[in-house]
Amino acid sequence: MNIPLRIGIACLALLMTALPARAQAAAEGFDLITATEARQEAQAQAGTPTAPMAPRTRSLPVPRPNQPVIEVVAPNAPGEAVPAPVRIQLAFKPAPGARIVPSTFRVLYGLLKIDLTERLRQHATVTEEGVVVDRAQVPAGQHRLILQVADDQGNTAEQELRLRVGGPT
Repeated sequence: MNIPLRIGIACLALLMTALPARAQAAAEGFDLITATEARQEAQAQAGTPTAPMAPRTRSLPVPRPNQPVIEVVAPNAPGEAVPAPVRIQLAFKPAPGARIVPSTFRVLYGLLKIDLTERLRQHATVTEEGVVVDRAQVPAGQHRLILQVADDQGNTAEQELRLRVGGPT
């Protein structure tokens, strides 16, 4: 047997052993929020004052007509626990005459605003129309994601996604 053929067979054998592990990793998903990040966030929240505060007046945000909108399509179970891994789907609605700039999309985690953007981008589809991410592993518990995007006219949108995650299915 000649040397190039041996090398080819060896490479093929190596590839065949690596594929099942890679397929299994894809099937299990990826850590959107690590257990360490969830612990840090819980500690930060525990450190915030919980004593009753004097009432204060605050205005509710009023959407402006020239502002893009982020709509959470999935998970669509307000207040209900969702199983891990989580599917997240967002729809972007640009202002009239504007286009969403996908590269401006950001995801921040909780009170600490841990930037999860690059980790999510590696496993998501981000387009002008929105975001789809499948099999995001999130530890059980309450989580708050802050989603941000901008359009080509500099208008920004921010949306909060609160998740209550149960155990894996």
